[in-house]
Amino acid sequence: MQMYKKNKLFRISNLGFLIGVALMSLVMSACQSEKKTTLEVSVCSASGQPLANAKIWLQAEPTDTSATGLISVNDSTTSDANGMAYFDLSDHYKPGQIGVMVIKVKGFYYGLTGESIAEITEEQRNQVNVLLQ
Repeated sequence: MQMYKKNKLFRISNLGFLIGVALMSLVMSACQSEKKTTLEVSVCSASGQPLANAKIWLQAEPTDTSATGLISVNDSTTSDANGMAYFDLSDHYKPGQIGVMVIKVKGFYYGLTGESIAEITEEQRNQVNVLLQ
């Protein structure tokens, strides 16, 4: 009789341990931080020279206007000494959202203009070149 109770207790403790491990792994996976979604814009003149202090604008409008919680991007910055402009787009994606966002990148520099289209993939370092003429 005593042997049966110990065996039952042993099975219950194993089950409790397995449930604890499963819950712990679930909590740990939920706490993982997501990678940033970034866009690097390289700004060059027609001769291929990098342009410092060029104004860069991002514009994105959703293609589906019937959806709720539309993603709209309207951001700007200037290029650095190497002709690079950096954007962090992590806040424009909602958790669990999958897909590619299409952004129009416009550049301006003392009468020179240019634009390009960038496809932004979530949690990746995205890059685009803008040629100003």
